[in-house]
Amino acid sequence: MAYADDSTYFAPTGDGSILGSFREKDCDNYFEFSENREGVYTEYPHKVWVTTPWHMDAGWRFATVKKTVAYVLVNDDVVEKWYIKNYRGYVNSST
Repeated sequence: MAYADDSTYFAPTGDGSILGSFREKDCDNYFEFSENREGVYTEYPHKVWVTTPWHMDAGWRFATVKKTVAYVLVNDDVVEKWYIKNYRGYVNSST
């Protein structure tokens, strides 16, 4: 399971960039994803949160998440295609 950093959650905790979650089809691993607001790799509109952030790793990878597939940039020139299930878009009910 990989949860997004709480800085992405809806107000008052975060900036509201969290978008949803999904399960990777082969291993049933759970991931959350948020908007890419980094200003780089703009061809990838999302960040998939893959681990808890710590000083050696931001905890996310650039990605394009669709309803049944995610394209995840794992390093500068390698993109993995993940088949996904249980896609859920989050709705901010506080607005």
